[in-house]
Amino acid sequence: MANYSEFFIADHHQAVARAKARMAGKSPLIDVPVLPTPGLSDFEIEVLGEFAVKKVHATGVGAELSLVDIELDNLFAVPDALLEVFAELDALEEPEDIAELAAQWAAVEEMESTPEITEPLLRALAAMAAAALAAAEDNAKMALFFYSAE
Repeated sequence: MANYSEFFIADHHQAVARAKARMAGKSPLIDVPVLPTPGLSDFEIEVLGEFAVKKVHATGVGAELSLVDIELDNLFAVPDALLEVFAELDALEEPEDIAELAAQWAAVEEMESTPEITEPLLRALAAMAAAALAAAEDNAKMALFFYSAE
């Protein structure tokens, strides 16, 4: 499990600057929408992505995060197709679907978590993904990023 992690909406330049500030132990100067996560790693997010892809029946969508910069091995972009999957979770018809997905994710051995923690996090991520899609409609350079540090 990572020591610190977060999702945030930014453009590439902002994302790199934010990650470099975090790596230097400084508070980022760039003010962007942020969702702190409880020390999750990119692997745990990819596991969630696999479950989410199945939940929304998005056949053929990969759950891997994309490395943003070779020098920043802790900064990832959420690919557009996976971003759409996460955003679709915000509009699931059955309210218990999110609870089931959160429980499934919490049960993964590497998670060391409970549905009481993963469900609100999953709901917040779904809302943030929907906000990132809206931001990208206004500015094509905007995306959802994930930063995770040991």
